Amino acid sequence: MKKITILILAVLCSVWVRAQYITPGTGVNWTLQEFVDNSAGIISYDNGIYYINGTITISADDTVNISVEAFFRVADGYLITVNGVLMTGTTGSPVTFTPMDEESYYTGFKFQDSPGSSIKHTTFSRAGGIKLLDSTIEFVGCDFSYFNQANCTGTLDISQSAPVISQCVFLENAGPAVMSAANGNASPQILNCQMQGNVTSNANMPQINLGAAGADSVRIIGNEILGNNALIQVGGIAIATLAGGSIKARIEANTINNNRYGMTQYGNNIASVIKNNIITNNNTQGLPDLGGSGINFFGNTTNVSLLSGNVISGNLWGITIQNNALPNLGQLEGGELNDGMNQLFSNGNNNQVYDLYNNTPGEIWAQNNYWGTMNPDTVEQHIFHQPDDPSLGVVHFLPLFDPTVTVRDLKPRHEMHILAYPNPTRDLVTINGLPVNTRAAVRLLSTGGEIIAERIINADHPVLDVSSFGKGIFIIEITVESKIFTRLLVVE
Repeated sequence: MKKITILILAVLCSVWVRAQYITPGTGVNWTLQEFVDNSAGIISYDNGIYYINGTITISADDTVNISVEAFFRVADGYLITVNGVLMTGTTGSPVTFTPMDEESYYTGFKFQDSPGSSIKHTTFSRAGGIKLLDSTIEFVGCDFSYFNQANCTGTLDISQSAPVISQCVFLENAGPAVMSAANGNASPQILNCQMQGNVTSNANMPQINLGAAGADSVRIIGNEILGNNALIQVGGIAIATLAGGSIKARIEANTINNNRYGMTQYGNNIASVIKNNIITNNNTQGLPDLGGSGINFFGNTTNVSLLSGNVISGNLWGITIQNNALPNLGQLEGGELNDGMNQLFSNGNNNQVYDLYNNTPGEIWAQNNYWGTMNPDTVEQHIFHQPDDPSLGVVHFLPLFDPTVTVRDLKPRHEMHILAYPNPTRDLVTINGLPVNTRAAVRLLSTGGEIIAERIINADHPVLDVSSFGKGIFIIEITVESKIFTRLLVVE
């Protein structure tokens, strides 16, 4: 009996060993074929498909570069952990990770202390989530669809990281498309992505759900965030400091439509610029006591924002301000100049128009905006403030902005948003945001203006090696399509 027990344990241990693979951690830089050859059978290939039948870990110091077109099927319950570097996909060589069959899920990915992974033109379907911990990583041109929440709450779940997420699609995932923990200190750069029908669990969460930021600002620029009428609990964007910390954010040129609410800025020590967004018809729950704002601000006087050029219409409430928050919708005099030119109209509930509801004792500046009419008496009826309740602060809404006279395109403008990433860096820096199939002239200058190096880079591999220039603060000058962008770069 004892021998049989020992034999069974030996067999079980053997199965367990075969079910995982860890790269050697010796600084290897493997192609896909080398990765397969060294995986001890965990990765197999048959008839055009790579099969992953075990847990895989890419160790610190190791790199796996999948630069050819590849289709992976991952067995149920298995996690791919990246402590080193994973590079996937090129413009002409997409990579796909799916489960073994259409009814199952694999656990997902975890990037932990990964120093420079680059995931491009890669499709992830039916995973349990992708977790980022203390990692420098970019996702460019990727698709994320039909995730469950077996590995983490969000599709991309971020902590202590500032990933670039550019030109990606998030479709009908069980949790938020991008999220960070309340104390996650994460600063994602979410650029030109499409998010549709996420949080299929219908939890009380938005499609982008971010807690306290790290050293860099959060940037949410040029995205489409489209809801599903059936998911009545799901919002558009939330930035919040519920567990402390602070956030600096730029939210620009997004389309936010058909969610429970458009956006909320909740908590203290939050400063944002909210510009040129279209925020419409965020009213899916239909209960004004529980939500439905185009934008909601809730916090003390350190919850501040500059809003300009936004179109906010068809929501249960246009903009709501609570506690003592102090957004600025337009100010043509005094120290905080803001040209306003927001358009707020046709927001309301229970047969009453509520384009702006100031539920605070503070005065709110909202000059030079359009309220669906050029009649000041009618505008007054669209704004709830001190004349309606003496305990509330007054809203300064005159003069009005007439969009039929002032020519201005208020549609989201998908401009180039050029980032030098990571920043700070020790060796390599990627110039993110270049248009497809373009070349850029790059100059590295000292802060005194001395030219240190000049390079030409291509959009499909926009990487510079700055390790030979020593530590310090430099200026990167990037010229692309006759436009010049200047960025500061810190080399550690």
